[in-house]
Amino acid sequence: MIGEEMSFKAKELVRLSTTKPALPLSSHMHLFLLCVLFLPAFFLTVSEAFCNPQDRESLMWFSGNVSSSVTPLNWNSSVDCCSWEGITCDDSSESHVTAISLPFRGLSGNLHSSVQNLHRLSRLDLSNNCLSGPLPPGLFSALDQLMVLNLSFNSFNGDLPLEQAFDDGSNRFFPIHTIDLSSNLLQGEILSNSTVIQGAINLISFNVSNNSFTGSIPSFMCTSSTQLNKLDFSYNDFAGIIPQELGRCWRLSVLRAGFNNLSGEIPKKIYSLSELEQLFLPGDIPMDIGNLSSLRSLQLHINNSTGSVPISLANCNNLVKLNLRVNRLGGTLSEFDFSQLQRLSALDLGNNSFIGDLPDKVFSCKSLTAIRFAGNKLTGQISPQVRELESLSYLSFSDNNLTNITGALSILQSCRKLSTLIMAKNFYDETVSSNEDFLAPDAFPNLQIFAIGGSRLKGEIPAWLMKMKSLEALDLSLNDKV
Repeated sequence: MIGEEMSFKAKELVRLSTTKPALPLSSHMHLFLLCVLFLPAFFLTVSEAFCNPQDRESLMWFSGNVSSSVTPLNWNSSVDCCSWEGITCDDSSESHVTAISLPFRGLSGNLHSSVQNLHRLSRLDLSNNCLSGPLPPGLFSALDQLMVLNLSFNSFNGDLPLEQAFDDGSNRFFPIHTIDLSSNLLQGEILSNSTVIQGAINLISFNVSNNSFTGSIPSFMCTSSTQLNKLDFSYNDFAGIIPQELGRCWRLSVLRAGFNNLSGEIPKKIYSLSELEQLFLPGDIPMDIGNLSSLRSLQLHINNSTGSVPISLANCNNLVKLNLRVNRLGGTLSEFDFSQLQRLSALDLGNNSFIGDLPDKVFSCKSLTAIRFAGNKLTGQISPQVRELESLSYLSFSDNNLTNITGALSILQSCRKLSTLIMAKNFYDETVSSNEDFLAPDAFPNLQIFAIGGSRLKGEIPAWLMKMKSLEALDLSLNDKV
């Protein structure tokens, strides 16, 4: 009736406007009457744009099961839920909820099953909160429009609710492209007959690191998801061998599976992944690792690896980070051509069994900001070439057999950005100059941590230490009269 009345009034106004009025009306008054008469119809249209009632009810159930240590969500039932914090709706006439984004909100409680009624939901981000409990059964198959799921850095527990394949052999396809469940308390196996994983043909990133998953590495997704760019299974309890099928993820740039219970060799197919930039796996370092020319980060630390550093690794000239610490690697480093690694920023070869002189070629890597050779059996002296590393801020070569502490300090004082210098357990039985003029007035301008303990050094406590104005931590322990 209201609509009909408005239509009648509008038609009457048009009729009146085409006839000569009894009294003259200005054009401004005419426009005013039009606006006044059509204003109620405008508000009627807007009032019909409230979010879908079922979606609104589902959100209210969700909010009733969470609380915030920061501030309450303040989802006011008298306000359109499309205007609530963290909520996005589509432009349809029913205004369905398409996204929930509430990271870093201090939320505790659990993920209520009502969220599964949000059938148009394409993004769910509840990362970096304190949510706990199991994930609702059927979560993935119910939210079959979901494209991004990020529940990382919470305390969700239990098995991953991935439905198994249908008995009739039919297939379902899911548009999801990003799954991040890292840093939770999830457990159980990720089985190969999961309908969701098999149907996620657009999957780009899959991260389940830092949980308690068991069983085999779920490599079957490399068959159905040809766009996969990132796989992270690290810090779990996966066992068995590293599957050959991972080599089918042709577009993979990040592969991480370290800190599990995996065994065996790294499959050779992985070294044909031309776009691989980050590799974090257990196992010995293959001699042909240099085939990964796009590799930017190689992290094989704490893997009980043996042997030497492959010469071919120098061909990975895009390397930015190389971490081989805490293994049983040995041999000399003098034959390795560090000069090809001009993009290398962080190098950690600590806690191995390398012998021979400290490799001078490492100082030809002009981009280095951090170097760690601690815990080896290296000999020789610090090379003056270290002065060429203008960005060097961290240097540790403790627990080796280097000599000439006087020369080392004279050279290293020129490294202007050096903030950490750990050279303990070296220079055994040498004498340290205590002369205040031993170092330049502006020596070590940014040094905050300095350790020369455990070396049986002789002499008095050096007066030149007073020149280190930025010093915060000093270790002179286990020396002779120092």
